[in-house]
Amino acid sequence: MKRVINLSLLICAILFSTYVKASDVLSVKIENSSTINVSLSNISKGQKLYLKDYSGEVLFNVTLDAMPTYRKYFNLGTVKDGIYFVETETEFDVKVTPVLKNPKGIALIQNSAVTIFKPNVAVKNSVVRVMLTRAEKTPLHISIYDREGIMLLEEKIKDDKLILERAYNFSGVPSGKYAIYFTLKDRRFIKEISI
Repeated sequence: MKRVINLSLLICAILFSTYVKASDVLSVKIENSSTINVSLSNISKGQKLYLKDYSGEVLFNVTLDAMPTYRKYFNLGTVKDGIYFVETETEFDVKVTPVLKNPKGIALIQNSAVTIFKPNVAVKNSVVRVMLTRAEKTPLHISIYDREGIMLLEEKIKDDKLILERAYNFSGVPSGKYAIYFTLKDRRFIKEISI
């Protein structure tokens, strides 16, 4: 029975990731020596588009409504040389495309675009189920805090599984709001739950 449940969860994760990839498309292209063309299609309401520098400072930020397409041109001629990141964030994932600017112009770094899936959290009765698809086998840090900011649980996961599943039993804690922090590389996702 456990094997059937695990297989079902794996199939759901694969279908979910396929759905997410089909739902929005990000295209980043070089227009000329200083301009990049960012195109999005099948945009969902609340989807965000960012341009960030290497330190994480946001240079451009827009939240979009549902629409078939969106296009934005970024002129990097006035910014200093370095690595910049075009990011699009949906309810399900964050897609990151690095862009290199140097004295010769701008370039995309081949095969460096990544998709970071956000964790899926479901609460049923007093059990919190967590599922996270990791595109890379990187360590994951999970910590759970109560409303006062007191840490209730901390877990560091270093296994090689691409699909992480966890269940946390909250039956021994008072009803209320809790925050689950997921730290994956340099990304942190926060999911708030009510028990």
